[in-house]
Amino acid sequence: MKLGFFGGSFNPPTIAHYNLIKEALEKYEFDKVFFVPVNDYYKKNGLARLEDRIKMLELLIKNDEQIYIYKIENDKSYKAIDTFRNIKKHFQTDEIVFFMGEDNFEKMPRWQNYEELKQYNYIVFQRNDKYDANINQKNVIYMKNNENIEVSSTMIRNKLEKKESISELINKDVEKYIKEKGLYLKDI
Repeated sequence: MKLGFFGGSFNPPTIAHYNLIKEALEKYEFDKVFFVPVNDYYKKNGLARLEDRIKMLELLIKNDEQIYIYKIENDKSYKAIDTFRNIKKHFQTDEIVFFMGEDNFEKMPRWQNYEELKQYNYIVFQRNDKYDANINQKNVIYMKNNENIEVSSTMIRNKLEKKESISELINKDVEKYIKEKGLYLKDI
């Protein structure tokens, strides 16, 4: 089986996350793709609880039979290498490809265990027309954003804080969950 793994905070998951996964599933003929949300130990300002981010991902993919969530239980690490090793160990016989936004891929040389990380197979998603033409490694596929969706989780959090509409940027069930739980709203 050919499996894809898309790690990130998904804080919250956006339509861009979902659309990129769907496009990769079709274009590169994956059997399954997994969202891999970082745990609560990941150091990021404004990170919603893992439980809430998983629930939002479940709402996002509830009608899709090829997209799943891979939960790394009791993982107190936030290092990419630990997550990659965990996935490789769990899915030993499968062809595995890791999905990553271009912004994170550009930071990867500064990550711990980079020499090992760079040996994995990747699909790198375009972010905001920032394509780096130097991405030409044999184990890296650069996937252009064909829909030119310029939406990010940060954009959604900022809009929520300003009480602006996010309806065009996010799944309606995820939006409802965010509003019901009062996520991403700072006390003033």
